[in-house]
Formats: sequence, structure tokens, C-alpha cells
Amino acid sequence: MYQNYIFDLYGTLVDIHTNEQKRYLWEKMALYMRLQGADYTAGELRKAYHAQIAAQRAENLTAAQAALISHNRRKNKVEESTAENILSEEIEVSFEKLIPALYQAKGVEISLQQAADWAIAFRTLSLEHLSLYEGAADLLKKLREHGKKVFLLSNAQRLFTEPEMRALGIYDCFDAVCYSSDIGFVKPSAHFYQKLLRTQGLNPQDSVMVGNDDRADAWGAHDNGLDSIYIYTRQSPKAAGPLPVNCRTICDISEVYND
Repeated sequence: MYQNYIFDLYGTLVDIHTNEQKRYLWEKMALYMRLQGADYTAGELRKAYHAQIAAQRAENLTAAQAALISHNRRKNKVEESTAENILSEEIEVSFEKLIPALYQAKGVEISLQQAADWAIAFRTLSLEHLSLYEGAADLLKKLREHGKKVFLLSNAQRLFTEPEMRALGIYDCFDAVCYSSDIGFVKPSAHFYQKLLRTQGLNPQDSVMVGNDDRADAWGAHDNGLDSIYIYTRQSPKAAGPLPVNCRTICDISEVYND
């Protein structure tokens, strides 16, 4: 029925549990940074980390609103409500900017590779479980074998998500990967969905979104002209209400495609 299958990652294909509240995490990351000349205590680092996220989100929101207004002006559209078309909740931050900023606050400059190493260390310490759901790899392989296009649309940070996908053996299973950290928006933002549809030249009528989040995946897809397949997993948030009429519910990831 569909030519293009768009997948969410965490909670849909990947079973994951992280805990960023552990004091051990912040103590080890503070030590990691002190050994590189950035003198943080655990409490100070945690506070600075969340402050940087808030600051970057506010900065990115302002930039996105300005870009939208400029775009509408060029298209001779009426300016009313342009800024309100982007909400703070749609905005993503990038660890590629956030991590160097933490070091710079202590007078230390780092490379992109050092930022990537920090991200992996942080993720490793916060991870309590990471595995593929049973049948996920077989499903992706089957779709490709049957001539389907397979895409990833994930609210995720490239710096640690790409290594995780490689470690799990699924990175090469996709025709294209779209991380929110690269685009600057998160699902269910139309700006994120439309970026994938536009850059890959996908026809929404030939495409389906597969995910475990009622708002981000099912309604996000619906609002962008896509059908969806919803699977409830332990990472799924409590559904806020009924699913869209063009959403199919499944109990196992293998049910996404039956040849």
C-alpha cells in the first residue's frame, strides 16, 4: 500500500532507558571536563547544562521566527501570525553547539571530535538499557528487499544517536536519516516533517509514519497529510486522546508490513 516507510527510533525500533538524574553521571562528567581544564563541580555542570539548553532554545526560536517572517515577506504573504506559527515546544537544540559552550564558559576551546566524545561519554553514563525490539531489524530488511524506501525521522541528537544506530546494526538500513538536532525542530512540528518530505521528494499519499507517540508520530503525521501506524511500548507517553482516523494500531513491530 505504501512506497515510503518513515520510522521513529526510540521507543519504536529501539528499546531504551536513560537516567540523567543520577548524581554519578554529573560527578563523572564534571571530572571528565576538569581533566581537560574546564573546572566544574557536579552541581555546577548540571545547572550550566540545563541553562545552555534553555538559552539555545530561546535563541533558535527567535532565529526561526525571523526566518519565517522573512520567507513570508519574500513570498508576498500577509505577515499576521507568522511568528506564532513556531512554538518553543517545536524547537530543538544541538549538542554540537551546546557542549562547546559549556567548555567556553570555563575558557576552554574544544574540537567537534571532542564534543562528540563528550556526548558519547554522557550518553554511556546515562544509559541503563539499549537494544533493538525483537523483529525490528528483520522488518527494516524486509521492507528494503521488497523495494520500499525506508526513512528515519527522530527527535534525537546526531552525536550519540548515530553511534548507537551503528552499534545496533541498523544505521545502513535507511535510505535517509533525519535528526531533530540537525534540523532545529522536533516532532510533531510541521517544519520537521516537511523538511524530510521536501528533501526526499516524498508524496505523502505514498508514505506512512510508524511511531509510538500519539502526538509526535500519529497526529504529527496526520497534520502533514500522512497515514500512520501506532505501536504502544513502554516508552510511549500516555495518549492525550483518540488517535487519528488514518492511524492503524499494532501490537508488534513485525505487523507494520505483511507481504
